[in-house]
Amino acid sequence: MKTTIQKIDAKPGQRIIAMSDIHGHVDNMVQLLRKLHYDRDDILVIAGDLVDKGPDSLQTVRYIMDLSSKNQVYVSMGNVDEYRLHILCDTARGSDGRFCDFVIWQQKRWGCGLLLDMLAGLGISLAHLTLENAGAIRTRLQEHYAPEIRFLQQLPTILDMDSYIFVHGGIPTDDLESLAGTERHDWLKNDRFYEKGYRFSKCVVTGHWPVCLYIHEKEDLKPIFNYDRKIICMDGGCGIQEAGQLNALIFPDKDADMREICWDFADGFPSMTALERQEKKPFSLYIQYFDSRIDRLCEQEDIVLCHHQSSGKKLWVPSCFLYREDDGSWHVDNYNDAALEVFPGDRISTIYRNASGCYGKIDGILGWYHGRYEEAPAAMALLPGRPQEEKARRPRETAVYDLLDRLGISYSCVDHREAKTLQACQKVDAILDAVICKNLFLRNQQATRFYLLMMPGSKKFKTKELSGQIGSARLSFAESEYMEQFLQISPGSVSVMGLMNDAQNQVQLLIDRDILDGEYFGCHPCVNTSSIRLRVHDLLESILPAIHHEPLVVELRGE
Repeated sequence: MKTTIQKIDAKPGQRIIAMSDIHGHVDNMVQLLRKLHYDRDDILVIAGDLVDKGPDSLQTVRYIMDLSSKNQVYVSMGNVDEYRLHILCDTARGSDGRFCDFVIWQQKRWGCGLLLDMLAGLGISLAHLTLENAGAIRTRLQEHYAPEIRFLQQLPTILDMDSYIFVHGGIPTDDLESLAGTERHDWLKNDRFYEKGYRFSKCVVTGHWPVCLYIHEKEDLKPIFNYDRKIICMDGGCGIQEAGQLNALIFPDKDADMREICWDFADGFPSMTALERQEKKPFSLYIQYFDSRIDRLCEQEDIVLCHHQSSGKKLWVPSCFLYREDDGSWHVDNYNDAALEVFPGDRISTIYRNASGCYGKIDGILGWYHGRYEEAPAAMALLPGRPQEEKARRPRETAVYDLLDRLGISYSCVDHREAKTLQACQKVDAILDAVICKNLFLRNQQATRFYLLMMPGSKKFKTKELSGQIGSARLSFAESEYMEQFLQISPGSVSVMGLMNDAQNQVQLLIDRDILDGEYFGCHPCVNTSSIRLRVHDLLESILPAIHHEPLVVELRGE
């Protein structure tokens, strides 16, 4: 494929937020945009690698598509995006076999990815994928996910903002006319770009190569600013390494001086507040990606004594930083034993904790803190009415607020990270102070009848107990693409509010009787990064009649 260039139409005084290498971490992206108060006339620039190596590649693409449909968003191609499209859409001889081999490898190596998301969305298990049916499955994926594929295929190679050029891997010159029509892959996967000695008259901004791989005297995930050579490298290793983060650059203006550009990040790790002073101490060993092979000597609980093969040194490493290659060799994912310089009140993004302290980062620099600390709770507040900043929100979320406002219903909202653990859910539940519902999206065996079940979160779901009450045997959880098709929601976001999108009444609402005993209940506004509190009365008397869904009340013991 040939290099294409897109011009960024930025006006003087218009703020630009730039990021790269999201790698399926859509929650990090949402939280970072919230942190930066992305709103009003801001421009969003994304320099490639939207997918893979993270948990939600398909939802990342769909989120960016939603933002692009209503905001000024510019996205360029990344080498990972390019290769996934090639694996999915290639028609050359042997392409079916390469597709099979790739998704099997991807499941084994990462356990997630765009193609795996697509297969799972249609209920296709890897156990059912064969060389004989791979062609038909690829065709089905291409047809069902045509909008997402078209969005990725049309991405340009380079984004031109006059004084600043954004490209995923890197370019050899800022004379863009000379690059137009060249082979684009060379600029998407330009490994070790920063080390090649390039100098530019315009500033070239890249992702692709995690910045920590350029730095050897410390483990540092901050963007690199080279003011002399006019280069910025911003990949914080999100999805690539255990301690990775999603970095963002903030340009106050399209022609701002490089020294006016600031940065911020999101990583999803819990935050701690240091209570004691700690002096900086250099590492005795820093194991990096290209020299990471180790031998495991012994293990105590969740920390392993490792022998680093090339240096001969030994180091205790938390087991979460260890991984095994296909050849059986053990490796460490970028880790060092330095002690951070810490002052009381410093916030530490914490990756690992044990009795001796916590391993984490301050302003992108990683190391240990061995002093006393306390947990820094996430800033969550239950606020009345719709949220003020809406630019980072998907249309499916703002449509919920539009409906509630139109019906004159009183409600409150709280923004939060994706609640993927019981502990995280409990924190949100405590703020909502309402009956917390378990929302299950179900179907019959033939996928001809679909149900949304609301039941108390404390009850266990028993399939047989429900089947007898609704006359539908062999219930199972419905595939995620049915959620998108009928309710416009994704896994983890299942909510009664999704029924507003079910214009053809394909989904029957089931409510456990115990839900009716509460005054308030909590649910998602069709996304799982926010929650709303509503009155049960308003749901039954106003919302459901307005969206033409009549509930069926069931009684579940959950025993």
